Amino acid sequence: MAVVRKIFRFRGDVQGVGFRVNAIQQAKGLAIAGFVRNEPDGDVTMDVQGSPADVKELEKRVASSMEHKINETLVDVRDPLPDRTGFKIRH
Repeated sequence: MAVVRKIFRFRGDVQGVGFRVNAIQQAKGLAIAGFVRNEPDGDVTMDVQGSPADVKELEKRVASSMEHKINETLVDVRDPLPDRTGFKIRH
């Protein structure tokens, strides 16, 4: 199975609005590994890997559920990390 890794950087009114918890909820049922965390500059980073379809679905779900909070989304494609499991909130 192909695995892709993408790092999303969400900008806008994305902290203090339940963004990270929402991302975890949106990942339910998807084979996703990685984390979501607040950044000191007010952005939220979501570093995820999984099948191309699951990563795309998570991106779609998060964008749809938080569309009124996100002003801009930056995406960086990286090589997958080995032995990565679970999708968690990082502090």
